[in-house]
Amino acid sequence: MTAWQHRLGATALGTVPGLLVRLTGGAVPYPLQLLAYGAAVVTAAFLLAWACEAAQVDIARGVVVAAVAFVAILPEYIVEVHFAFTGRADYVTANLTGASRLLLGVCVALPAAVALLPRRWRPRLAVGPIVLAPAQRLELAILGLAALWALRSMFTGRLTVLDALVLIGLYGLYLRRASANDGDGGEPVGVAAALAALPAAERRRWVRGMMLFAGVVILLTAVPFGDAVLGTGAIVGISPYLLLQWVVPIATEVPELVVASVLLAHGRGGESAAVLLAGAVSQYTLALGTLPLAYLVGAGTGPLPLAGRERIEMFLSIAVALYAIAALVSLRLSRGDTAIMLTLFSLQFLLAAVLTRFILAFAFMVLAIDVLAAERRNLPGLVSALVPYRSTIRRRAAGSVRP
Repeated sequence: MTAWQHRLGATALGTVPGLLVRLTGGAVPYPLQLLAYGAAVVTAAFLLAWACEAAQVDIARGVVVAAVAFVAILPEYIVEVHFAFTGRADYVTANLTGASRLLLGVCVALPAAVALLPRRWRPRLAVGPIVLAPAQRLELAILGLAALWALRSMFTGRLTVLDALVLIGLYGLYLRRASANDGDGGEPVGVAAALAALPAAERRRWVRGMMLFAGVVILLTAVPFGDAVLGTGAIVGISPYLLLQWVVPIATEVPELVVASVLLAHGRGGESAAVLLAGAVSQYTLALGTLPLAYLVGAGTGPLPLAGRERIEMFLSIAVALYAIAALVSLRLSRGDTAIMLTLFSLQFLLAAVLTRFILAFAFMVLAIDVLAAERRNLPGLVSALVPYRSTIRRRAAGSVRP
């Protein structure tokens, strides 16, 4: 066996405890279930991420964009839909708000966090300025529209079918525009690079097998993982909402966070931010838009209700999204913006009271408005990313007059 096969096999073994607990139906204490199912979800997410990266060699770019955008949120997406379908409205937004804030918080704050590492580590890193490619204006534009629309549900205290149609429509627009963007994705790294280098037939067999195996593992263990989080919270006396908000997203987003960190450490900061932005777009559009439909089809009746705490958490997530957009709208991340995000993002872990959440959300919102006002000359670029017809016409016209 080669080195990458050993690594792949060792990773796949991480799913065994969770599968054994799930398939045998044994009476296992909730804390042990949390560890077993958590390990299964994390390792399955890595397998999916590697398979999707390797699949870029064989599949058209538009299909890859659609697959990666969905796979990126699959584990937490299943948990979120499960709670909505079973009518547990008080937990529906926990995982979604935690995942979306984690992705955007790390996206903007990661350079500042790296700067705080011990000095003996930093010379090994090639961290440079975070400069996004112009194509990432699409993610910023879609994220901004989704966040602004989500303000409606925050004010009304409910998620409706109209919200579902708009948000899922934005997701469809994102996939359509992303598949039409020029340029290729980043080069695969690690196990994905080894898979991509295989002969075509062998590579396809590996990719199909990994996707099938990881998908089955996630379908079997994602929902029990969420239930184990709730049970463990009840045992240790920690708010189940807070555990769902952070434990599940941290576990399910590990592959994206690792990839983003590796890219940043190798001086590819723009690609690092792009990975996290794409995941956040999927959370704010597809995931949020699906919840009222799952609630309506399942145990709920009418719009999905958002209680006081859920509305504040939504407000904080929306404010974080708008600040992230403001920080990146110029396509270059400043040291001041990354330091502000790291400070405020860290405070939410230390100060979990509802009033504190509201104050943090208000601070993020004020800062976002201030930065967007200062960078208003860059806002038309976001609009053109959504409707780039004029620039397309110009390129075609320029091409038609070439000798």
